[in-house]
Parts: sequence; structure tokens; C-alpha cells
Amino acid sequence: MQQSGMPTAKPGSRHNRGFTIVEAMIGLALSSAIILGVSQLFAANSQTYHLLAGQSMMQESGRFALGAMARSVQSAGYRGCFSRNDALYKTFPTTLPYEYDIGKPIVGFDGKTTDWLPAIAGRLPKSDSPTANVYPGGTGIDHSKIQQTTDIFTSNYLPEKHHQLASVITPATAPVSVTTTNFDFAAGELAMIHDCEKQTVFLLTAISGNALAHTTGGGSIYANAQAALPAFGDFETDDSYVSPIVSETYFIAPSNSTNKSGQQILSLWRKTGINAPVELVAGIEDLQVEYGVDTTADRIPNRYVTADGINTTDTIVALRLTVVANSVDEVGGTSTPTHGCGASPAGQYCIPGTNVDGLLRRTSSQTIALQNG
Repeated sequence: MQQSGMPTAKPGSRHNRGFTIVEAMIGLALSSAIILGVSQLFAANSQTYHLLAGQSMMQESGRFALGAMARSVQSAGYRGCFSRNDALYKTFPTTLPYEYDIGKPIVGFDGKTTDWLPAIAGRLPKSDSPTANVYPGGTGIDHSKIQQTTDIFTSNYLPEKHHQLASVITPATAPVSVTTTNFDFAAGELAMIHDCEKQTVFLLTAISGNALAHTTGGGSIYANAQAALPAFGDFETDDSYVSPIVSETYFIAPSNSTNKSGQQILSLWRKTGINAPVELVAGIEDLQVEYGVDTTADRIPNRYVTADGINTTDTIVALRLTVVANSVDEVGGTSTPTHGCGASPAGQYCIPGTNVDGLLRRTSSQTIALQNG
């Protein structure tokens, strides 16, 4: 009796045939094309991501660098309500050290091929010559690391935070008594006592509670030679304050680290007061400064000059800052390094066989008016 159901496939029928060699080759070719396309898409997306990340890094670095320097420039010369008075007294006969030279709102050095004008030797605190520092201990700047042809400038001012007097200071009064103990200075540092008529820089010899001692004598060349603080009259409690002196020096030097490709990059550095310099922004490879000089006493710059073009009688009323920021990491950029492939002492290098290092670069400028002086 014949059984019903699906017919049994015969050997060699089309139902159990495999891929032919032609079909396999076509499938392999299609798969390879798809995989290649996906790989290229992934590579393109990865390159785009790194490019966008590099652009973002470059923009943020330039913006942050200019912002930090702008705040220093805007504060330069601030001495409370005494800011526009040139008279400055000290309790010691020696010249104010570089890190405390509150009498000079802005000090600049124009970078040349082999040196700076004015020369930085003997002026800018130097780490490899401790005697040039206010207080030895390696807190100066390594001059050999500063990138040639880049500019250097220092901004000097009093911070907005002041310590109000708790008692009247007469010429014979010592120590100084203030209303707080939350100090931003320490014994062994210079400070300023000031009101709207006068100001005096003195050496803090000890701090006890809210009492600031300024005894005479001692081994420091900045030791107080006199106990009297007021140049005339008294320092009253209602309008007299004691403040630290802020000095911020900006310069370009190699970063403490390399980028992902092992390239040495340059950074913006800042030295604050007698503290050791710190790396402020990575990827800033150039700093150029022009000084707006007022020749008509109207607080408007009539010309812009470099540091070596400033005359002793010139009044600086503005600074024009220009920085070159890079992407830090190689992202396929085609711009040439500002200081060349073998810049010294940066140690930058280019991709073999090219004059580029793969970094993106952007130049940014900002003009800032000095608000004091």
C-alpha cells in the first residue's frame, strides 16, 4: 500500500546541493567589500573624533591662557585706594626684590633669537643661581628652559583680600595688630601696610595670633632697618590694611610631560611670588606681548611697542597678548611648528620626511586695558 506524504528527495537533487565555487567567491567578495567599508568608516569616524577633540583642546587652551593672563593684567598696579600714587616707602634701604616690586605694575622682556631685551640675567629670578632669588631653595625660573623668541611678562599688584587694622599704628607702634588670622602670607615674607594716603613695604618677622611682628635687624638683606611704618601721620583702623604682594610671571617652556606620540610640547608657565613655577596650560607654544603706550595722558594707547621699545617715561595703559595654541596630540594637522621641528630647548620633532608634527595650531589675541596706575 502506497504511503502518503512528502516525496523523498533523490540523491543529487537540488535540495541538498552546497554552494558552488563561484557562489562562494561572490559571497567572499561581497563580505570583504562590506568589511572594508565598515573599517574605512570606523577609521574616518575615529580620525574625525580625534580631529574634533584636538580642535576643542586647542580652543580651550588658548581661551584659558588668555583669560588667566588677562586677569593678571587687569589687576596690575592695584594698591587699594592708593593705586594712583607713585610714592612708595620701605622699612629697609635695599631695592625691592623682583617678586615684590609693587612699584612696577608691568615688567616685560621681548624674546630675541639668543636672548631677551631687556636682558633677563640678573633680573628674572633664576633657579640655577639661588643667590638671585629672594629666598634660596630652587624657587626661581630655569632660564635655559624658556623658549627662545617668546616673550615674558610680570604683573605686580595687591590682591582684593585685605586685612584691616585692629588698632591704630603710630610711628612708634609695634607689632601690627589686624582683625583676622586668616592670612595669605607668612613670616619671612614682605607685605604692605597702606591707606589712601601712604603705603609702606615691610618684612614680616613673626606672626602670633592676629599680631604681625616687624622687628628690626636679622640676617636678611630685606630686614627692617626701622620700626616705624607710617611715612607720616598714623595708620587708622577705619581705612588701613595689611596685604600680601602678588607677583605673577608668565613664560613659555617645555611641558613636564609628552603627548601620546612621545613628542615634547610647550606650555604656558606661571611663577607666583617666591613660589616655584607651575605649568599652567599645556599646548601653548608661543607668547608675544605688545605694550600700549599713552603719550597724551588720556589713558588711551597711542602706539604699541615691544618690551625693548618702552622708554622710561612711557606710561603703559594696555597690553596686547598673542598666543599660539596647539592640539597637544597628533591629529593629522599640516601646520608647521612655530619654532621649527628641532626647536631648542623644546625638543619638538616632525614626522619623518616632513616639516610638520601633525598638530593643529591657532593664533589668538586679546587686548587688555590696565585698570590701575
